[in-house]
Amino acid sequence: MTAVEVSDEDLQYGMTLLIYLRSKLRLTGSKNACNQGVCGACSVILSKFDHHTQKLRHVTVNACITPLYYVHGCAITTVEGIGTARDGLHPLQKNLVQSHGIQCGFCTPGMVISLCCLLRNNPKPTQDDVERAIEGNLCRCTGYRSILDSMNTFVDCPMGEDCCKRDIKKSETKEVVSEYQTADPTQTAIFPPELKKWQPDDQLWMTFGRTTWIVPTNLKQLQRAWSDNPGARFVAGATALGKLVKEYEEENLCFISCHGVEELQNISLSHMGIDVGAAATFTMMEDFFKTSKQSITETGKLFILQAFLDCIRWLAVDQIRNVATIGGYVACRALNLDMIALLIAMDATVNLMDSTGTCHNMKLENYLSDDQNAKELVLKVHIPFNNKYQYVSFQKHPQRRGDGFNGVSAAMTVDNETDDSMGHFTACFGGLTRNTVKIDTPSDLFKSLSFEKLEGVLRNRLSEEKGEVKEELLVVSLGFIRKFQDLVNEEGSFKELPGHIDPEPRRFNIVFDDAPAEQPPTDPVWRPIPQTTAEDLVAGQAMFIDDMPSYQNELHLCLVLSNKARAKIVSVDWSGAQSFPGVVDCIDHTAIPETNKWGLMACDEEMFASSEVVYYGQPVGAVIAKSPEQAASAAEKVKIEYDEMKPILTIEDAIRSDSFIDTTISRVRGEASKTFPDCDKTLEGTICTGAQEHFYMETIGAICIPKKEQNEIEIFVTHQGPTFIQSSIATCLQIPCNRVIVRHKRTGGAFGGKETQPVKICVPVALAAHRNNCPVRGVLTRKQDLAITGKRHPYQFHYKVGCNKDCRIQCLDVKVYSDAGCSRDTSPEVMNCTVDYIEGCCAIPNVTIEGRICRTNTVSNGSFRGFGIPQGCVAMETVIDHIAHTLNVSSKHIQEMNFAKTGFVPFTKLPIEDETMLKSWAQCQKQANYSQKDADVMAFNEKYKQKKRGLAMMPLRFQIGFPAPLLNQGNALVHVYLDGSVSLSHGGCEIGQGLNMKLLQIASRALGVPLSKIYTSENSTQTIANAVITMGSSTTDVIGTAVLNACTELLSRLQPVKERKPNASWEEIIRDAYFNRISLSVMAHGRPGDGGIFYYTYGAACSVVEVDCLTGEHQVLSTDIVMDVGRSLNPGIDVGQIEGGFLQGYGMVAFEEWKVKENGESPTSYRIPDVRSLPRDFNVTLLSNCPKKTMVYSSKGIGEPPLLLAVTVHKAIRSAILAARKDMGLTDFIQLDCPVTPTKVLEACHKKVPI
Repeated sequence: MTAVEVSDEDLQYGMTLLIYLRSKLRLTGSKNACNQGVCGACSVILSKFDHHTQKLRHVTVNACITPLYYVHGCAITTVEGIGTARDGLHPLQKNLVQSHGIQCGFCTPGMVISLCCLLRNNPKPTQDDVERAIEGNLCRCTGYRSILDSMNTFVDCPMGEDCCKRDIKKSETKEVVSEYQTADPTQTAIFPPELKKWQPDDQLWMTFGRTTWIVPTNLKQLQRAWSDNPGARFVAGATALGKLVKEYEEENLCFISCHGVEELQNISLSHMGIDVGAAATFTMMEDFFKTSKQSITETGKLFILQAFLDCIRWLAVDQIRNVATIGGYVACRALNLDMIALLIAMDATVNLMDSTGTCHNMKLENYLSDDQNAKELVLKVHIPFNNKYQYVSFQKHPQRRGDGFNGVSAAMTVDNETDDSMGHFTACFGGLTRNTVKIDTPSDLFKSLSFEKLEGVLRNRLSEEKGEVKEELLVVSLGFIRKFQDLVNEEGSFKELPGHIDPEPRRFNIVFDDAPAEQPPTDPVWRPIPQTTAEDLVAGQAMFIDDMPSYQNELHLCLVLSNKARAKIVSVDWSGAQSFPGVVDCIDHTAIPETNKWGLMACDEEMFASSEVVYYGQPVGAVIAKSPEQAASAAEKVKIEYDEMKPILTIEDAIRSDSFIDTTISRVRGEASKTFPDCDKTLEGTICTGAQEHFYMETIGAICIPKKEQNEIEIFVTHQGPTFIQSSIATCLQIPCNRVIVRHKRTGGAFGGKETQPVKICVPVALAAHRNNCPVRGVLTRKQDLAITGKRHPYQFHYKVGCNKDCRIQCLDVKVYSDAGCSRDTSPEVMNCTVDYIEGCCAIPNVTIEGRICRTNTVSNGSFRGFGIPQGCVAMETVIDHIAHTLNVSSKHIQEMNFAKTGFVPFTKLPIEDETMLKSWAQCQKQANYSQKDADVMAFNEKYKQKKRGLAMMPLRFQIGFPAPLLNQGNALVHVYLDGSVSLSHGGCEIGQGLNMKLLQIASRALGVPLSKIYTSENSTQTIANAVITMGSSTTDVIGTAVLNACTELLSRLQPVKERKPNASWEEIIRDAYFNRISLSVMAHGRPGDGGIFYYTYGAACSVVEVDCLTGEHQVLSTDIVMDVGRSLNPGIDVGQIEGGFLQGYGMVAFEEWKVKENGESPTSYRIPDVRSLPRDFNVTLLSNCPKKTMVYSSKGIGEPPLLLAVTVHKAIRSAILAARKDMGLTDFIQLDCPVTPTKVLEACHKKVPI
């Protein structure tokens, strides 16, 4: 790719590398998804020439938190520099396309960068290397398996060229997918020769207004800069610089960066220990320690090196480790950080220098305890070698495998007894309190102490600490101690530290039917064809909303959000914002006094809060300015005075306050209340599921362009429902819908979160554009998006179930409560789905279900993949497990005894017509080798006390189509041009589910023309009016029918021409039809089914989970899935939907915890599954021979159903916990609320540790 030398003096304070790349250089392949350095979508390769080693160093960094000065003298490679569809894709990019490693594609450029950087440094990586490379890259769509598969041709396998994963399954025809060019080696970005020659002798000095940045290259320059600027602040890796950037208006700020100081980058090894320069990154430390291990033989030293390697492994992810330095880490003076605990345990010292150049050494522990030391600069950290150490260990309990963010850590040592002193056990804990907690006891006593006495030692030490200590973290810390005690006492149960990654490679197996051998090669239906724009997405060329070029005179909007959950608004002072530089306008409820309410089914939520705020983060108004930075800064100047009221934040609060929306939603079959006395067993319980954040990678945004004529408005929005957006804007501006054009090309993930929620930004943007008569752009930051958009509904189920000894369920009574948040949105519709599906795949003769919707002072919850059914699934599977536990039989047996058979009519009113569910159930058992796994789990649990395994299997039945007939319709428009090319327009939204490609496949077969001749551009309300929201896994069914109808009508018009010219080509037929005045444009309507639900889709899954009973952690060892998709239109796309849905469901049941603070504020951090969350053994099969002949080419919908199968993980974790409790003599059942975090696992074990 073309290298561009950048030299720029027109820079702004706080400008990051990402802002510069996107706004100044227009390199929009690097995405802004979080602006916090946690998702990897903005990853770039930073390359620098090391003049000492004469080698190039390539590392990935998060551009969103990398300040511009940091890349002075570096070569930056963005995704645009890897390969393009026009000039040739990199082999990795081609593999990603062919392996279906792309869905919405928003995260794809970051993935490409991380993997290409790995290949530059290591052309033959292991699978673990690959997984580590993308630990810092999050994907909400694919489930990661297909991304890992794209690296199979590069991964070093012991089988060499005979590796079974060398071949990536491609489509069978050249007509289906265009031939990709092989990347020319000359196109690979070459490190600029001038940078090799460049010597960083002179320090960099940059001034932005009142702010100065100084980047010295040696210690002498640093001392001079410090002497000239005694009030300067020091930074190094600058990973936490965002906190300082918030001080936008502070006068005379001066920063001195140490990252380029040569003397501070050195790491040296001696018999005394290791000296680590303050500017050495954690990646540099890791490389040095790994190399040093090869030349060291002393056991004590090896233990120390390994402990630091274990610690570094859990310090964030590669993009952070590549720039974060030990000096900056220590200087943060946060005593609860991981490595601080290890450094204190090792008696590390720091070498400090004051502003006069005077240096001295000090114990790290003393440095951190004296605030006066903060005025000195850390030059290096000394880690002493001490051969007295018999054992050294670092352990980490992360919030999520693969990312050491948060959690608790422990550094523990045992040293040998000498003539001068007795041996000691020392433990330092980080994350347990605000400070590092240290305990010290004689090693002989430690080895012999019972667990209860060790617990007493730790509790006594914690009693000396100020502040709250979370009980669950204490129990985890005790688990660490027990593991270490086992190691010291050589009990052999310390094989794997908690959180360490299993080195065994993952295994994947994907099975689906190939297209029939007799099918013409040009017919694309039933073939695994990549997404329509996969080439553009993988090259970073595909445009999302905020990638669109700026318009002339474009303004930027930032919402003003409330910081109270429930309060009367006393006054709002806009003067600070109005006087801020660059501000053009401010708007609030007074701008739309008659149209300030919005809603999908009922307008019951204010666009801008007028007299009262009802949730933390509710928009009160908006600021419009010339730049996004000015708008954001001015929004913070708005002063709001509140009169606070006590908020209702939970379902329990709402029940106590009688705060409900609408009336009770009921379902009744038989007479449950009269049946309970006749049952052999009657069981009761309560199970809760928490909120889940959509965390689509592209935050919600809009760009609105007002036209000069007739009040026309054109708006680009990332959404799922164009008609609702159109009508909401029209209502707000009080103009007809035909004046509002909503355009949409693609959405970077949605999962139901962009059905209604985009209104909160697109209406204010449209209003601002209309008022100011110029284009306005508004894109939510990740923090804003988390605050103002709805989540998956939290639920609470109170159940009573009656069964007989023959394992048949006779009656079920459930009281259901959901948390709707502050308004209605789609909550009643979600509750209806919950109560309809709460009995799952069972046929229960007597059922009573009552659902109530709670109104709380939280953001209004709405649609989310599964639409209330996953929560009901958790509840029913808990009921089944409760019965199985009570009757001492397997959960699988209870399910089989209560399966709904052909002819049964569930509450959805669509009878079960076939035995597809039983077929998928049987095939899943066979695929998973269920009987053998059951025996293996039992044997494992008999052998081990501290780890337990659980096995679980469950069936699935899911409705496709809507009870309300008006939602089961769609339109498609087909144009044929004179050259024979075909344009397809439709009302669906491409949100990563492969809708466009499936519709093109349908059109290709229906018209009998090659796929390459058909093109779909965008969704627009001007082209397709009154489009239904893209949701419910039924859009392909609905719009596919419309496409088929349009193509059929077009062919009927062309039939006379074909009959006159039977040997004519397609192009000739089209020209002849045009000459004979035959219309080559068809608008068609699709309305499949009989006005209600179309059909059921079925499936089954089996999962095995291993739980660490000492720390609460778990890992999914295997998952087998069998899914009924009819005859898959595109198996590659459908398998990706299954895997992605399962992993999203896994996050829901296992660790995605949305905990609102006591004041109603959203959590400051949220973690979704990463690549390490994948099951070790993951197998997906599309069920054979079950076509749905009444639907388009016998296919079925697939987007939502697989998510429910992740409940097998929840069941398996419960099974493992029950096995642990059995060893402790605890026999009662546990409900186990979702998500099952490590904390809840420990609580389920009654906080007792098995001895």
